[in-house]
Amino acid sequence: MATAKELYRFLDKLIPSELSCSWDNDGAMCMSDPDREVNRVLLSLDITMSAFRHAVDNGFDAIVSHHPLIFTPIKSISGCDMKSRIITGLMRGGISAFSFHTRLDALESGVNDALCSVLGLFQTEKFEYNGQEIGRIAHLPEEMDARSLAEYVACRIGSDTVTYTPCESVKKVFVVGGSGKDFVDAAIESGCEAFITGEVQYNALVDAADSGVCVICAGHFFTENPVLMFLEDAIKKFDKNIITEIYNSNPVKHI
Repeated sequence: MATAKELYRFLDKLIPSELSCSWDNDGAMCMSDPDREVNRVLLSLDITMSAFRHAVDNGFDAIVSHHPLIFTPIKSISGCDMKSRIITGLMRGGISAFSFHTRLDALESGVNDALCSVLGLFQTEKFEYNGQEIGRIAHLPEEMDARSLAEYVACRIGSDTVTYTPCESVKKVFVVGGSGKDFVDAAIESGCEAFITGEVQYNALVDAADSGVCVICAGHFFTENPVLMFLEDAIKKFDKNIITEIYNSNPVKHI
């Protein structure tokens, strides 16, 4: 059975740190026992307190997430805040935590390709903007209006929080999982009729709508969570004996 450090080395090679943005902090967040055998791996978009407790209660040896457990600098680990409680709990229990953030966004087969796959899109191609690879251009199975596309996206990814701006006909779409607020100009420049993303600020929605681009906001969690299936499949290929589980870490509920 693979050890924690062997699993991390595999994932670090598969999802290289060279793809990470300079401001990011991801990788091995916590590994108190590198030589611990890894029999069970929990996959979660975020390492929340509930995800941590689930890992402890069910005997998981490692947690692999998309969003970093440690992102901003930590000045102390006192147990007085939720983050330090999770970290000390992981260390005490010998549970490793690995996070792959912007490098997983940029990776081929990563966040954006996983979302395109779940949405059943085809003829997917990479799109570069200002020298940086951003999102994917892809085509819908059939032409749709904005409302039909919003309903289609909601059904395919199980989102209960889809909003959209109107348009009459969409065939080609620009896709960015998670926060798309910085990529509206890229979506407009891409020549697509619609921009499918997790969330966009109101003023950016207005700009896109004025430019004739329909914007589908399907929720940050829902547009990134499909990548956990990619991570699960990769871990299974690394060691078929490792037991995996995908945990729903979404804290947001809608009425």
